[in-house]
Amino acid sequence: MATPDLDAHLSSFQTIWKGGFFVGDPLDRTHSPFGLFGYVGVPHAITLACIRPYVSAETVALEIGPGRGAYTRAMLNAREVWVLDALSAEYNRFWEYVGDQSDVHYVQVNDFGCDSIPDDGIDYMFSYDALCHVPFEGITAYATSLRQKLRSGAHCFWMVADYAKYRQFIAERPSISGALTSQVGRPWLRRLMQRVIDHVELRELERYRRHIDAPEGPEGSWWYDAGTERTSAMLEGLGYRIVEADVGIDPRSPIVHFVKP
Repeated sequence: MATPDLDAHLSSFQTIWKGGFFVGDPLDRTHSPFGLFGYVGVPHAITLACIRPYVSAETVALEIGPGRGAYTRAMLNAREVWVLDALSAEYNRFWEYVGDQSDVHYVQVNDFGCDSIPDDGIDYMFSYDALCHVPFEGITAYATSLRQKLRSGAHCFWMVADYAKYRQFIAERPSISGALTSQVGRPWLRRLMQRVIDHVELRELERYRRHIDAPEGPEGSWWYDAGTERTSAMLEGLGYRIVEADVGIDPRSPIVHFVKP
């Protein structure tokens, strides 16, 4: 293969992309230069940003509230994984989904003491769609108990409920429907698709509103308003360092990224 003339190669750019190469605003979450093939689901984006960079073959990871184990499976490359849940593994059908894993330790809890977790033994901690169902006092109790379980430098990601962010999500009604329907060439079909999508989205938003319209607690939504700022302030008060009060991946709820110094 002939050696390219690098100077000539650089010079060749002088006649193309006048005004600067631009395919769209990367801050616009509904835009994709790849059309229907350019979208990533929020759970997968959470895995890419909050789990994969921090969990390796040397990591001892802890997850609060794994449920069936959706995110747990993204941590199976770790040396060990501890999971805490108020429900039993059998009830959650955890092992059916995650598989027989000798390095995964499932602990059913009945308090916030976390006594089963080894002291100074956890390198990484994660929780999603769990602490939003716990009163702020319980979240504080977890943060207090787990501090001695975490090693120095442990990265932690906790999703909590924040009614203000949730209301903004509902008000803005974020949707990729416009981007999707714009790919359809026939105007009548584009309008029909938009009407169908609008109907589905409005029904979904009504379901979302129940989280904040119903009272908190067993008789209501089981969805507790911890708040981004209040949660961050609580963690800082316990000696944690806030990396990001909200990593910004989930449009509905904050994910707090914090570290044990």
